[in-house]
Amino acid sequence: MQGVSKNNNHNRNTKSRRWTPEDKTRIVMESLTTNITVAELCRKYNLNPNVFYNWKQKFIEGGKIALSGTSKDNINKVMETENERLKRIIGEQTIAIDAFKKTLETGRKG
Repeated sequence: MQGVSKNNNHNRNTKSRRWTPEDKTRIVMESLTTNITVAELCRKYNLNPNVFYNWKQKFIEGGKIALSGTSKDNINKVMETENERLKRIIGEQTIAIDAFKKTLETGRKG
């Protein structure tokens, strides 16, 4: 019975926690600037290692974007251009599908 109560207490203490962006940055930076292992870091902050690795990946990707000289405005323009290109392709495909449907309908009637 004692094992059950310990597990219940443990579960209560490990409920999901909302981490602030500052907390996430601090924890990732701690992993990069100290000799602490990921396992030790995750135990220290009661953090799932998968969550930590996700934060670290986002942190590094953000750094790559920042160092590439690509601004958010440029990224948005690139995405808008790609979005327009994809919309054109969808429009062309829709026209082609409609033409095939009409051809099939005409073939059935004849």
